[in-house]
Amino acid sequence: MRRVLKVLGALVLAPQLTGCDDEHADVELIQKTRVLTARVEVVGEPSRASPLPGESVNVRFLVVAPEPEPELAFSLASCVAIDSASSLAECAGEPFARASSLEPMPALPSIEFDAPAELSGKEWLAVQGVVCPAGGALEAAAGDACSNGRGQAVSVDFPMDDGSAPNTNPSILNVSFDGLELPADTGTSDDCSALPQIKAGSKDHPLHVELDPSSRDPLPVVESSDADRESLLVSYFITHGLVDHAWGSIPSTAANTSTTTNWDAPGTREPLLARFILVARDGRGGSDFTERRVCVVP
Repeated sequence: MRRVLKVLGALVLAPQLTGCDDEHADVELIQKTRVLTARVEVVGEPSRASPLPGESVNVRFLVVAPEPEPELAFSLASCVAIDSASSLAECAGEPFARASSLEPMPALPSIEFDAPAELSGKEWLAVQGVVCPAGGALEAAAGDACSNGRGQAVSVDFPMDDGSAPNTNPSILNVSFDGLELPADTGTSDDCSALPQIKAGSKDHPLHVELDPSSRDPLPVVESSDADRESLLVSYFITHGLVDHAWGSIPSTAANTSTTTNWDAPGTREPLLARFILVARDGRGGSDFTERRVCVVP
């Protein structure tokens, strides 16, 4: 039985990375269109990441590019998943829902569907499809040919809820930079003059992420060594500069639910928009993500 969410895209997710940070020195840099994670939400109750049979569910893929708000074409399909050793989920039968945009649009690829009412709630569901590089049109809903190159395969599978162990999404409460809160509206502004001004080439700026303390769901304890609640992982993605580590772990036993990395500003001769994309995961299908921006100035 699966116990860990699997997402296939342009990135192998941080929980699956091995070795030291230096081996993955570029994993945090957004230099092309990349799929970072997927968020599963029960419609009407977005905090819940595992639907009951018959409930409506929405799945969004976080796809980013070097430029803000990329326009994306995509094709997605949902199905009941079967267990597989592959990194790709496999379907037990034909998809029961589809969604697509053959022309690029300024929105995250998503699909909304009803979990089959006849299921027991112990099954896993999957969403599979393809996303074009930013700005490209999908030439055929059933293929991966895009007007600007080959599309990226995306796949996520996640557990349903049988009523006994609901899984909720972690929640990012606060993001601070240099000890000061970066408000949510800094994640949508492209006006460099309206954002915090950071000196080019300056170093060791703390980027701090705080999650809601309730983000770690309780877990069933079978043996005394089992953790009684989830661990969390926060991944840091950037468009410019350097971070001293690409992800931070929040163990089940940690006293708080926060983590910090240090960011070095790049050199520049003119104002430069620098973006931070932050992703939190619980390893069981729950996720949250947000963006913040600053302006690097000469």
